[in-house]
Amino acid sequence: MKKLLYGLGALLLLILLAGIILIQVVDTDRVKRVLIEQTKEKTGRTLVINGDLSWRFFPSVGFTVNDTALLNPPGFEGGNTLSIGELSLDVALKPLFNNRLEVGEAVLKNARLHLITRKDGVTNLDDLRQLAASKAADGTGTNGNTGTQAGNETATDSDTQAENTASNTENENSKEPMSFSLAGVSVQDAEVVMQNQATDKLTRLSKVNFKLDDFAPDQTVPLSLSGNLFSDDLQGSIKANGKFWLAPEFNRFLLSDLVLDVGATGRAIPGNKQLQLQGQLAYDLDQKLAEFTELNLELGELKVSGALAVRHQNLPELTFKLHTDVLNVDALQEEWRSGTKPTKGKTKPTNAENTDKDTTNAPNRSASVPATLSNSKPTTSEASGSFLQGINLNGDLSADKVLMQGIELEQLDVHIQSKRGKLELKPIQAQLYEGQIDAEAKLDFTDQPTRFSVHQTLIDVNADTLLSAATSIDYIEGRADVTLDAKGAGFSSDELRKNLTGTANISVADGAVEGVNIAALIRRAHAQIKGLPVPAKEDVEKTDFSALTADFVIGKGMVSTDNLHLASPLLRINGEGKTNLGDESLNVLLNTAIVGSIKGQDGEELDELKNIILPIRISGTYKDPQYRLDLQQVFDVYLSDKADKEVERLKRKLDEKLGDKLGDKLPGLLDKLGL
Repeated sequence: MKKLLYGLGALLLLILLAGIILIQVVDTDRVKRVLIEQTKEKTGRTLVINGDLSWRFFPSVGFTVNDTALLNPPGFEGGNTLSIGELSLDVALKPLFNNRLEVGEAVLKNARLHLITRKDGVTNLDDLRQLAASKAADGTGTNGNTGTQAGNETATDSDTQAENTASNTENENSKEPMSFSLAGVSVQDAEVVMQNQATDKLTRLSKVNFKLDDFAPDQTVPLSLSGNLFSDDLQGSIKANGKFWLAPEFNRFLLSDLVLDVGATGRAIPGNKQLQLQGQLAYDLDQKLAEFTELNLELGELKVSGALAVRHQNLPELTFKLHTDVLNVDALQEEWRSGTKPTKGKTKPTNAENTDKDTTNAPNRSASVPATLSNSKPTTSEASGSFLQGINLNGDLSADKVLMQGIELEQLDVHIQSKRGKLELKPIQAQLYEGQIDAEAKLDFTDQPTRFSVHQTLIDVNADTLLSAATSIDYIEGRADVTLDAKGAGFSSDELRKNLTGTANISVADGAVEGVNIAALIRRAHAQIKGLPVPAKEDVEKTDFSALTADFVIGKGMVSTDNLHLASPLLRINGEGKTNLGDESLNVLLNTAIVGSIKGQDGEELDELKNIILPIRISGTYKDPQYRLDLQQVFDVYLSDKADKEVERLKRKLDEKLGDKLGDKLPGLLDKLGL
């Protein structure tokens, strides 16, 4: 036991003596000067160390540098690219004698990184990336040679060696480069400011906590990150975990098994939104390109998978190829209009109760919006416009099922392109109620209300199912072809009624109009006129047709037509009229002609009505139409027809009795009599 105590005492004495020797031998001011000189020589940048460089021996041997800054390169406004309130490094002493620099965990506190992108696209980090790439190309970038010399100076420098530094530079460069390893990086309460002078936008990440374990280039290591995001249009909280790999050239990195949680709000997003993202992220610093693969993204009601890429430039460009099982447009619109998720159950928290706490090691906790952020709720159109004007889009979206305004589409494929707030969906293809839809649409978010135009063609669609789902109209059967060209501004009911204009064409084959039997309507009217018993209404009233066509004009809150045509073996109908989009009222006239054989209650042919135009009025609403045969006009037609027939009969009688006597004077006499 005594030997053990003696051994421990001797060890403590050695550590104490080593500390004293280090303090006496190492000139910290000289080390600071060397670091500043080496930074200038190797990077062309100015390093400023305003604070002290102090040694520490517990819990590990290392040093701490306070108040350090790396200034911006020439061509940029004065200021710091990077400033660090406190930098602590743990350095292993023994490996230094074997030409190895083994650093424990580098701890950065109160650091601030200011990234500037000039109008020409050049950033204040480009010079450092180019330097790292050139060193890697020369075979000197992977062993940390730049930082090694400072470490070597720290461990072995003396006053005599400092005087001979210049003369020994050539010999030192010829030595084997010192190897380098870093046990990890811990960033606490940092800030990242991204300034884009081309777009005059500023984005800030605050309360950044970052942890990277066992860091070394070309090795995959665990990573965790948290922080708060602030920009003109967006504010949020970020949490991320994954595995980090950095290329030896320091120009590319990978984040594998990435799990990202974002809670966001702001002018671009109504209410508070939670985004969860999983996948693999690759970033190329030279091309400023981020690529997500094996992506799974969930944003409220939206769940998509696939791949996307973001190129960072003056106006960022997003390309994608995404798929979703169900795209519920109605639920998404409601969610983004109200700012709340339209589902039952508890919603996720929207206040960041612990934003000041270090949550770096809490990967399973969802990110939440900082409590100090705005809760303003812009309209869906304003939010979309704000987002789309700040980014260009180009990609494809597919969905197994789409729910939109009561309509259900299947196997949707749409190509989406947006430039500076002008969105184009072309082509849009999907299966729709046993038929096919081909469409294209354009939306201009650069002005409010949002302007749009749409062209769509429906082919061989089940009319009954479509109209029932879209408009609650359930009385038209058949196979329909529809063409629509429309444009307008705004998406609210009032804006659509006021601004929607366009044309439409509909053609329905081998169908029926349920709720009315026009032939029976005529039979009942005929019985009333002749004073006969009126037939009772049938249990199922339906008018079959072989073809129904119409052209419509849309404008001023009305939909009108002047060439509605319905054909059947029994009837020929030409119609005209209009409906009000506001109160849904109908005012339609159907000029109906009997062209087939129609029988009365007694079974006799109603030949006297054949080829006579019978007016049928449709009133009510398009959801509940009311049909009425104009009896007065039918009666007038009936009497006129009967009078004409009586005149013809009288003419024949007179001709038979007086024709031989009056000769050619009979026609003139009949004219004078008004016959």
